[in-house]
Amino acid sequence: MTKWSRAAIAVVLLAAPLRQLQAQRQAASKNWITIGMGQATWGGLTELGAQLSASHQAGRLVVSGRALTGFDLLGSVLQIPGMIIDVEDYGLMVGPGNRPGLVRYSLGAGLGAATITRKASSGSDSHIKTVSVPLEGQLFIQPISFLGVGVYGYGDLNKEKSFWGWSISVAIGRLR
Repeated sequence: MTKWSRAAIAVVLLAAPLRQLQAQRQAASKNWITIGMGQATWGGLTELGAQLSASHQAGRLVVSGRALTGFDLLGSVLQIPGMIIDVEDYGLMVGPGNRPGLVRYSLGAGLGAATITRKASSGSDSHIKTVSVPLEGQLFIQPISFLGVGVYGYGDLNKEKSFWGWSISVAIGRLR
């Protein structure tokens, strides 16, 4: 055997396990987006809510970014000045999740920004922006590897007006 053939055999023997390790890492990593509609609650009012989130899972750690809104469809017309007519939240969260299978769940908390909109007596509505602590819980049934249906629960703790809600959501991506 020549020096080159021994070197080629050594490269093949080392490369095969490294390729397999890389494939296992990619298989263990999951990415998905969720979109949903439901309800949002703040200050005794229960209104419509919508959310969009993107999540990445490596092992049992889930990192999520989200945007959500709660809104009163007729708030600008029917609410009295000073009442909250819209809430928004943009956040980045981290938390534990189960190993994906037929059922997937995760919890998360993090750092975010909230916008609270109050109806003005005249002119444009007032928008108050504040730092917040976004919270989330995801529970999905995933009958196929790229599609799931479930419930996305959320909360936002902030100094102006904390709010919470839930939505019936669809998850699309590499789920299991």
